[in-house]
Amino acid sequence: MTIALFDLAKPTVRNAGGGGGIKSEIILIQEADIDWTTFPTRDTDGVTIADDIQLLTGKFMHSLYMTQGTIKPSQKKLKGSNQDCGGYEIGLEGFYPGIEKAVQKWIQNFGIDFKGIVIIQNCASNKRYLIGEPCNLVHIETIETTWGEEIDKDKGHKFGFLCKQGSPMAFYEGALAMDPNPPVGG
Repeated sequence: MTIALFDLAKPTVRNAGGGGGIKSEIILIQEADIDWTTFPTRDTDGVTIADDIQLLTGKFMHSLYMTQGTIKPSQKKLKGSNQDCGGYEIGLEGFYPGIEKAVQKWIQNFGIDFKGIVIIQNCASNKRYLIGEPCNLVHIETIETTWGEEIDKDKGHKFGFLCKQGSPMAFYEGALAMDPNPPVGG
């Protein structure tokens, strides 16, 4: 499929290159909770998913808190072994504060086995970015726990999510199916 090259003009929104604005809540969707037979496709622009991600009955999306200012999404092109292959490595890093039972329980249950989709919300621009796609799921690449040996040092967990996929991250415009009575760890 050949797509005609198009101009990429300077953004017209104020401070388009400015960082920050990411909501301190990341949305996670487990692989086993998604109805993959109805997973929405990208629109003709190749980057927008306008339809809702359908979940299995009784399943919900879940939030993972990360400290504001520590959330760092990344995207880079992967060079393939030849000019006809390649993809994108999309990551998300952030810090969860404290070393408490709830987070240790979460790490015990999902630290090795989480595979699914991640949605990053940007409050400033009211956009949601989706990482992961069918057959190329997000997993937890790293969890680093620091003790905070001094009062001004981090005490908690740095989580690193990673996905290698065929397309860049998508803009998700569908609904968020959050649990109205979310279970809490601890």
